[in-house]
Amino acid sequence: MQKKNFCPYCGAKLSSEVRFCPQCGKKLEDDSINNSEEVSQEESIEENIPEQHSSEEIVSDNTPKKQNEGNEIPEEFPDGLDENPSGIKKSKTSVFIKIIIGIVVAGLLFGLGYKLFDVVDNKKAQKQAETKKEDTKKTPEKESNSKDTKKTPEKESNSKKIGDQTFHTNIKGIGEAEFISNTPNTNESKYADATFEIEKDGKTYEKLPGYEKNNIRKDKVFQSVDAVSFQDCNSDNADDIIIINSYKVNKNVKTESRIYIQGSDQKFTLDKDLSTRVNENGSLATVADIVDYLKQEESNTAEISSKSEQKNSGQEASSDEWKEAYINWVNQRPDWTYVLFDVNGDDIPEIAAIGTCMADGGAVATYANGEVQELQTYRAGIFYMQGQNAIDNEDGNMGNYYDRVFKIEDGKWVQIGDGAYGDESDDPAETDEYGNVTINFKYTWNGKDVSEEEYSSNLGKVFNIDRAELISEQGVSASEIITQIQNF
Repeated sequence: MQKKNFCPYCGAKLSSEVRFCPQCGKKLEDDSINNSEEVSQEESIEENIPEQHSSEEIVSDNTPKKQNEGNEIPEEFPDGLDENPSGIKKSKTSVFIKIIIGIVVAGLLFGLGYKLFDVVDNKKAQKQAETKKEDTKKTPEKESNSKDTKKTPEKESNSKKIGDQTFHTNIKGIGEAEFISNTPNTNESKYADATFEIEKDGKTYEKLPGYEKNNIRKDKVFQSVDAVSFQDCNSDNADDIIIINSYKVNKNVKTESRIYIQGSDQKFTLDKDLSTRVNENGSLATVADIVDYLKQEESNTAEISSKSEQKNSGQEASSDEWKEAYINWVNQRPDWTYVLFDVNGDDIPEIAAIGTCMADGGAVATYANGEVQELQTYRAGIFYMQGQNAIDNEDGNMGNYYDRVFKIEDGKWVQIGDGAYGDESDDPAETDEYGNVTINFKYTWNGKDVSEEEYSSNLGKVFNIDRAELISEQGVSASEIITQIQNF
């Protein structure tokens, strides 16, 4: 086996003749020089390393080999190895492939984990959905209510208090209370009506019933609350309620009254029949008018009741008395024409006489207190409304016209309206483009100058000429009227 000398300090290979190490420069002892190691087969490979490489590139068994700058693989290789350094390159490639494989495997593992997480999460969400579905099945009513609320938010009421018709008051049988008028809930219907309620001690005491079912009017659009008044409408010493509203019907605005009667339980009931009678009158535009009408109706009812009691007791005056009185009255004017009509709704009709010409005028009569109560009229223009206790002596000529309105009170004719209008100008009459005479009328009502609109309004409060009948169109002869009287 070949022996080699090495520096004991740096391991450099030495020749047998040197006393100093050519590598590290340290002095060598004889023992060190003669000291040799047996070189194995691997060491003999080192002898085959080309001489152009310095000893610095050779390291001992315990010292790592130095790499050249640029990390290039050394060209020298031990004997027995391929001179092509592909072995080392293959090693690096192998490492690189392992790294790539590691990355791929890590990615696969990550993807698999994410997938597993997603599956678990989906199962969890599915389980939650099934639980929610079961809960929904258990509470269908709550879900239905919730859906209904979301579907119809537009039906929420837009009703508001009407400031000038909402007030504090003292109601008999109830005490201090707040009366509240509310605009209609037009979100429900354009024909929705106003609502009314009474609050006591900050709580709703009562909501007044509407005029029609569901408080929806037929072809009537609410405009305003014109009046609210607490009145005793039936003489029971309790406060009843009168309300007057305005509605738009087609293109016209009309008023409508309603009367609520307070019962023994201090609750209010709409008297539909009484309200209808008031509205059919047509001339009751104010609370005062309605109160007067109700008093008159009550008086008539009491009179009828008294007559009924007299009849039952045998004290009623014989019907022959008024019949005979009317026949005698007719015989005074045998040439005139006559009409039987009912003004105040009692058991005895009224009678009208129409002259033979306009100059004769006319007359109306009622029977009361055992005699005929007569009223002379101007000309023949006599209008009446059946059972409404009002007549209008309406007529005129030569550009001057009038309305004289009467009612029966305590068995006598009482004038309740006096209107006139005409041309008082001395200027020659003017004509329009068609040759018609135009007149600039001057209007008066109860002796005071008024406008045309005021005149119509005042007349409408006491008499509705548009709903009245003209008596002169119904006249019969004296003999015929006597037969009617006898057969009445």
